[in-house]
Amino acid sequence: MKKNKLHIAFVANTSWSIYNFRLGVIKQFINAGHTVYALAPRDAYTEKLIATKVKYIDLQLNNFSTNPITDTKLLIQLIRVYRRHKFDKIFHYTIKPNIYGSLAASLTGTPSISITTGLGKTFSFNNWLVQKSILKLYKLALNKVDEVWTLNDSNYAKLITAGLTTKSKSFLLPSEGINTQRFRPSLKKKESKVFRFLFAGRLLADKGIYDFIKSARIIRQYHANVKFEILGFLSPNNKKSVKLEELNQWQEEGIINYLGSTEDVRPYIDRADCVVFPSFYQEGISRILLEAASMATPIITTDHVGCREVVIDGHNGFLVPLHDIKTLTKKMGQVLQLPSKQLRSMGNNGRILVKEKYDERKIIDIYKQVLDNVSIQERVVDITSATLPFQLKNNDN
Repeated sequence: MKKNKLHIAFVANTSWSIYNFRLGVIKQFINAGHTVYALAPRDAYTEKLIATKVKYIDLQLNNFSTNPITDTKLLIQLIRVYRRHKFDKIFHYTIKPNIYGSLAASLTGTPSISITTGLGKTFSFNNWLVQKSILKLYKLALNKVDEVWTLNDSNYAKLITAGLTTKSKSFLLPSEGINTQRFRPSLKKKESKVFRFLFAGRLLADKGIYDFIKSARIIRQYHANVKFEILGFLSPNNKKSVKLEELNQWQEEGIINYLGSTEDVRPYIDRADCVVFPSFYQEGISRILLEAASMATPIITTDHVGCREVVIDGHNGFLVPLHDIKTLTKKMGQVLQLPSKQLRSMGNNGRILVKEKYDERKIIDIYKQVLDNVSIQERVVDITSATLPFQLKNNDN
C-alpha cells in the first residue's frame, strides 16, 4: 500500500450496509493509517461505525423518494462535502450514491468508483418516465467515474450491453467478501430429531418468502419432525414487505416460527440443517448464502443472478427455477431425507467453495490494489476457480 496517508470515503444509502458489508475493508484502511469517512443516513448502526474510528457524516438521503427537488438537495450536499474534505478516493454504493455521488465527485474533481452491489430496481421501475430518467442519469454518472464495479457476470454484462458504461472501465468484484473465520461451522453436532429449514433476509416478496411458505405448507403434510424458521426484519415503508399480520397468521397455523431480527445470524445458521432462499430479487451476491455456505450449511436457492454463483447444483446445495413451487418443494424434501453424512459433506463443500472464491481477504486485496493505483488491466484477482468437487481438509472448520 502507498506510504502516504489518504482520505477515503465510503458512501451508501444506509449505515447498516457500510457496517455489515465493508467493515473489513474499512478496518484495514484505518490500520494502515488512512482516514476513512462514512457518508450515510443515520440509523441503528451509525454509532457502531463511529466506534471503529470512522469519521461519520450524516447524509440526507431518502431511498424511496423520486422527487427531483429532494435529489437535487442530496447532490448539493454531496458537492459541498466533497469540496470541503478533498477526498483522495470515494467508493459509492447503491443507486442514489452511484448517481448523485458520482456526479458530485466529477464536479469536484474527486476520483471515484461506482459499485453496483445489485441492480435492484434499476431496470424495473413501474413508471416508464421514472425508469427512463433513472437510466439516463445512471449513464451520465457512470461515464464520469474512474471505474464501475459489479458483483456478478450478469450485472457486468447488463450494464455494458445497456450502454451505461464501457468494458474498459468495468471490473468484476467477486462479491463483497465474507469473513470465513467469523462465519465458520461450530464443532457441536446439529440437533438430530428435528430438521430445520431457515429462511433469513429482508422479509420481502422479491426474496422468495411466499414461495418458502407455500413449500412449507406442503412438506408439513408429510413430515412431522421438521421446522420452518424465518429470520429477518420487516420493512413497513416497502410495498413488497411481508405484513406483521401475515407472520402472525403463519405462526398461528403452525407453518413457521418467526425468530424476529438479529445482529448476529450465526447461531441461527448454526442450528439450521438447510438455508432456503428462493429469491428473484436482483441480487449482487446474496449475503445470507455466503454466510450459510461459509458455515457449512447446505443451501437451496434459485437459479438466478446473485444466487446461482454461490451454489454448485447437487454439490453444496440445489438450484431451482424461479417461482417453481413444485421443484422447490421436491428439493427441500430431498435434502430433508439425506443421510447425515451426505448432508455434512454437502455443507463442507459449500465452505470450501466460499473460501476459494469469496473470502473477505481476497476482496480487501483488490481494494488495496486500487489505492496503489494498479490499473484494471494489471489488477490481480486471486480467486481460484471453484467449479469442481472438493475434499475438506481435516483441520478446516
